Amino acid sequence: MYNLDINFLNDRPDLLEREVRRQVSPTQNIDQTPILIGLGAALALNAIVGGAWFIFNRQNADLTKERDVLVATLGQKTADVQVLDKINAETDQANKEADALATVFNQIKPWSALTLELGELMQVAGVRIIDIKQTEPVATATAAAAPPPSPTPAEGQAAAPPPEPETAKLEISGLANSFTQINDFVLLLNQSPFFNGEKTKLISAKLEDNPTQLVSKSVNADTGTVKPQLQPVVKYTIETNLSRATASELLPELQKNGALGLVNRIKTLEEKGVIKQ
Repeated sequence: MYNLDINFLNDRPDLLEREVRRQVSPTQNIDQTPILIGLGAALALNAIVGGAWFIFNRQNADLTKERDVLVATLGQKTADVQVLDKINAETDQANKEADALATVFNQIKPWSALTLELGELMQVAGVRIIDIKQTEPVATATAAAAPPPSPTPAEGQAAAPPPEPETAKLEISGLANSFTQINDFVLLLNQSPFFNGEKTKLISAKLEDNPTQLVSKSVNADTGTVKPQLQPVVKYTIETNLSRATASELLPELQKNGALGLVNRIKTLEEKGVIKQ
């Protein structure tokens, strides 16, 4: 037989309400500590990132200002360097012009001193000078005929010295009473500091009639006065070059021969350091 089991308790409203409440109410409390830790960590991370961004932004602004100051300073320094370069260039140009001027003065051998030197040598040797021809070295011809530059010397081999500059050539013509006087004159020219002894040589020397013109009274048959016959003379030609010695090296001789103007200029240039003593 079937048993009919009817639960009349379900029909009671108060019991249903309590059952529903019991099912709905939580059976245990949820632990929220991890959530709070994560939230705190997130906030801390955001604070760190924000602080770092603020610090970096501030440093970036400071570095930008410092960069602008450095750029302005660099521009000023660059302008100063350009001014200094211009001054240095002008100074170098002035030094070159001063050196060139000093070289010109230092290579001068005034004819007043040369004439006095030749006059003294002529009197000592006993000869006469009739003519002096001066020939300056041609710079263009020398440069055109210059040999090609020598190759670089091998290691341990000394480089060849540069060729010495050419000086003016002199051709001295005159008369002497004997060949001995001419030889003495050549030797004196060799020893003179104003002339280059290596370039001094006798070109020609030959006997000629004495060109001296004598003036006498008319020949008188009663007194028998006649014009005397002069001895023949030796006509010579000597070639030499001016010395390579500079004017600063010839100061005592120049001063002795009266070239005081050049001596004073050379001494002034030496005092200013343009010409090295």
